[in-house]
Order: sequence, then C-alpha cells, then structure tokens
Amino acid sequence: MGRESASYFLPIEPAAADAVIVALQEGGAELVGSDYSWIDLRVRDPHRYWIDLRVHRGPELLLELRIALTNDEWSIRTPVENALTALPPGAARRPLRDEEGNELGAPAEDGWSRRLEEDFGRRRAEFVERVGDFTAPLSPDHVYMYIHQTRTKRDDDAELEWSREREISRIEQMWDGKPQLPEGHPDNLPDDG
Repeated sequence: MGRESASYFLPIEPAAADAVIVALQEGGAELVGSDYSWIDLRVRDPHRYWIDLRVHRGPELLLELRIALTNDEWSIRTPVENALTALPPGAARRPLRDEEGNELGAPAEDGWSRRLEEDFGRRRAEFVERVGDFTAPLSPDHVYMYIHQTRTKRDDDAELEWSREREISRIEQMWDGKPQLPEGHPDNLPDDG
C-alpha cells in the first residue's frame, strides 16, 4: 500500500465495542458498512474533509482513524474531536497512537487533538513533497486515482520530449500512412516494391 493516508489507532475494550459505535454516530460519523471482522464509519464534509473510521473486530479490538493526506491539516481536528469526545469514558481514557506506536494522548485528555493535527501535518508535508500539493476531501482509497486524473505537477523534460515525439509520429502516420523513422531504426526497412 502507498503512503496516501495516515492511520491512528485507539484500543477498545470488548465490552465497550457497541457503545463505541453508537458514540461515534452521535459524534457525527455515518455507518458505511460492516463485515465479520470490521465496521466502517465515515466523518466527512464534501467540501472540507473525509475521515474513515474502522472498528477492527480481531483478536484486539481497535478503532482506526484513516485520514487521506489530501485533506488540509486544519480541517481535520474539529471533526475528529467531535467523533472521539463522544466516546464512552472507558474508551476515551485509552491512548491514541500513530502508525509507529507513538502515543498522542487519550481523547479524555487535553492536547491530544493538537498532537494528532501536528503529526498529520508532518505526514502531509512529506506527501506534498513527494507527489505535489493536492487538496481534496476524499477517501484514502481514491487518493492516487484522483492525483493521476488531475495531475498538475510538471512533467520532466524527457517525458515532455517523448510525448512530443509520439504526437509528431501519430500526425505523420495519419497524413503519410507511415511514420518517418530515423536511419537505422529497426522498423525503417526498405520497401520490397
């Protein structure tokens, strides 16, 4: 999987799983789907942010927050706060961790959402440096499709030259029936007239 999103994990006590789902919905999340091993929810505004929430029902119950790196860091803090501060007290006192296991704090404590926003901002900056500054509230599953469809990052000179040569060859073939190939090219064989 690519680095199109940032994930954060909150462990859940098995007895609190149903209460967590209800609390997330009360905090603004919509139920999207479920399977034997997971329940998906989403918090989104079509013009500002998209945050996927997944409750993993494996050996260890986990709430995963998956945020596409195309979201602006300033747009995610309030919806994440709204969703997680609605959690039952037992779940809200558990530590939220990033992908490397670093603790960001518990939703019941002060400062956790600011640390999440800072961590997300750092990950977004790395993403922007790698692929360009793309900002759109969309699912992490669709980030690379979006980037390839709206690519605005400049192509390098070699790619532009290749595209130019390809286009010239197409035009020549359309007018003359055969592209003009340089001397010595394997496809530039003399006619056996």
